[in-house]
Amino acid sequence: MLTTHLATLDEVPAIQALAEIRTARVHALDPRLPRQEALLPSWMLLPSGGACWLAREDGRLVGALCAEPEYWPPDSPFANVFPRRYLRLRLFLGEGGAAAPVVEALMGQAGEWSARTDQGGMMLLAPARDLPLTAALRTAGFAPYHAIAHQPMPDFSPAAPPSEVTVRPAREADIDAVADLMAESWRFHAAHQPAIQISSLLALSCHQQAWQLMGDGFNETLLVAERAGAVSGFFAIGLARQDAFTRMPLFTPGVYGDIYEVGVRADRRRSGIGTAMYRAAWQWFHSRGVDGLFVNYAPTNPISSRFWPRLGFVDAWINWWRCDGC
Repeated sequence: MLTTHLATLDEVPAIQALAEIRTARVHALDPRLPRQEALLPSWMLLPSGGACWLAREDGRLVGALCAEPEYWPPDSPFANVFPRRYLRLRLFLGEGGAAAPVVEALMGQAGEWSARTDQGGMMLLAPARDLPLTAALRTAGFAPYHAIAHQPMPDFSPAAPPSEVTVRPAREADIDAVADLMAESWRFHAAHQPAIQISSLLALSCHQQAWQLMGDGFNETLLVAERAGAVSGFFAIGLARQDAFTRMPLFTPGVYGDIYEVGVRADRRRSGIGTAMYRAAWQWFHSRGVDGLFVNYAPTNPISSRFWPRLGFVDAWINWWRCDGC
């Protein structure tokens, strides 16, 4: 018989044991993903203001789901394109992987709690190659929100860009054009992703974010593509260290090139501009000796879902989203 209940502090070691099973399974599914997870403190497993449910089958612990409310503050660029209140979920399953009844029972508890506390939805990060878990999440009403794709640092530069396209570091005079492209990109994404909720402050938010993406030039930078004298695209990139001391790593330890934000003017897509900017980004990453590259993209976006795999990127993680009533 399958039962669920709220976890107590005494049950934290049991949840930690499930977490260790999870990380071992994740690495077995995809060796690019971390082999070990840092020891999870009790405040993460039983978060303040959150909750953690355990699933037992005939008395044996078979799964745990921890939920913590997340809130985008008004000055965050995501506050104007995504629900400001939602639950961040962490799922741990016992030996044997994802059993749909276990996932569905735990998600049912989280869904009831989300509705009672008026959250905007629920989000869960899961390895892309865990096909049983993928099936169980779909059964529980989740849909992919975005993918985190990865590839080792390519040892060759992509093809040269079209002669009429110039890629260079952004200047202050480019900020307005980049902000306009960013807002256009969010609206395009919103048409293919129900979780995105555009607000009236989008333009201001994009302008602020464009300034932030300028970076310091070494650890982060903003590239723009010019065509016929006009800014037609942007590529925001930076360095990301993956280790257990700075944050929960997405990949095995190392220094990675992180592709933050990308946008190309609507009437100039599919003309080589995106590839030209990727070539310039490759050169920037190559000069810094990164171990690999990763990018966030929307699987439901008909352009990016083809663009990144064509460049050699393979999905490693999927962020799953559910919003009852959306």
